[in-house]
Amino acid sequence: MAVADGQQRRLGEAQLAGHPKITMGNEGYIYKWATTLWTYLVLYLLGAWYMVKELLVPHRTPTGISSQKGRVAVITGGGRGIGLQTVRHFLQLEMTVIIGGRDVKSMEEAVSRLRSEGVSTGTVKCFELDLCSLASVHNFAKAFTNLGMPLHVLVNNAGIMFWPWNVTEDGHEHHWSVNYLGHFLLTHLLTPHMAASSTLNQPSRVVNLSSSVHYIGAINFDDFNNEKDYSPQRAYAQSKLAQMMFTITLNERMAKQGVLALAVHPGVVATELFQHVAWAQTFPRLASTFLKTPSQGSDTVVHVALSQEVKEGGQYYENCQCTQPAASALKSDDRNRLWDLTCCQLDIQEFGKI
Repeated sequence: MAVADGQQRRLGEAQLAGHPKITMGNEGYIYKWATTLWTYLVLYLLGAWYMVKELLVPHRTPTGISSQKGRVAVITGGGRGIGLQTVRHFLQLEMTVIIGGRDVKSMEEAVSRLRSEGVSTGTVKCFELDLCSLASVHNFAKAFTNLGMPLHVLVNNAGIMFWPWNVTEDGHEHHWSVNYLGHFLLTHLLTPHMAASSTLNQPSRVVNLSSSVHYIGAINFDDFNNEKDYSPQRAYAQSKLAQMMFTITLNERMAKQGVLALAVHPGVVATELFQHVAWAQTFPRLASTFLKTPSQGSDTVVHVALSQEVKEGGQYYENCQCTQPAASALKSDDRNRLWDLTCCQLDIQEFGKI
C-alpha cells in the first residue's frame, strides 16, 4: 500500500516518549509483552504464508477493462508506490486523475517521470491532502468540488504501517486516522459526487486498500487509540479490519444510490510501507526478491476499480479474485457499532449528506 506523500517523513519523527505513561505491576508487564510477542508471531507467520502463496500462485493482471476516456478518479497517496502505479494505469486508460497527498511538489515530479516514461494520455491534478488532519480532508474535498467534475472512482490508497505512538492534531492515533478515519471522512464528503456520476451500466466505485493483516485484527471499541496498551502491530491490524468493515457497511448503505464499495489486498509489496519492518530493512535484497513490485501491487486495485467483470460490491479481492474476508468483518452488529461510533468521532449526522 502506498503512503500519502511526505506522510512517512513527518511520522518518522514521532518518538515513543509521546506514548501515554502506563502504570502496571509485574503481572501487567508480563501480560503486555506476552500479547505483543504473540501478535508479532501471528503477524509474521501470516506474512510468511502470503509470501509463499504469492510465489506459488501465478500473478493475475486486470481484465475486462476498456478505455475510460471521460471518467474521473480520485486517489490518495498517489505519488509513490502502488498509488503511483495505479495512476499510471488510469492515465494509460485516458482518465482524469486527482491525486491527494501531503507534498504537492513531489507528486507533480512523480507525474512528470511518468510522462517522461511515455505515459502521454490522461490528465492529472495534484492537491494537498494530509490524512492526519481532518481540516485538510475537508479542504481537499472542497478543492475537488470546486473543479466541477464528476467522480467515478475513489481509491483510498494512502496508509502507514507499524509506526510508533503518536496522535494527530485532532487527537486520533495515527494508524486510525491515516488508514481509516481520514478515508471514512473523505468518502463521506465525496459520496454525493459519486452518486451523481453513477450509471446503471457503470456504477461509481470506492476501493479501499485493506490488507491480509485484517484477518488478525480486532476493534478496541473502548479505546480506538489503544492508549492503555499500544502496539504498532495491533494498531495497524485494527485499522485494516476497520477498513474492511467500513467497505461492507458502506456498500450496504450506498448500493441503492449506485455506489459500490470494494476492498483490496494488493499483496505483500516492496514499498516504503516496510521501512519499520526489521527483516525487510536488514535484508533489502531479500525483500525485493520475494515481495511483489508496486506495479504488480496495483493490478488488483485497477481490476477492482474498473473491470466490468466486477459486478457486486461489498467484496474483498486478492490477486484479482474475490476472496472471503475475515469472519470478524462480517458481524453486522460490530460493523454498525463501528459505523455509528466513527460518525460520532467525525460529527457526521447523516453519511453522504453535506
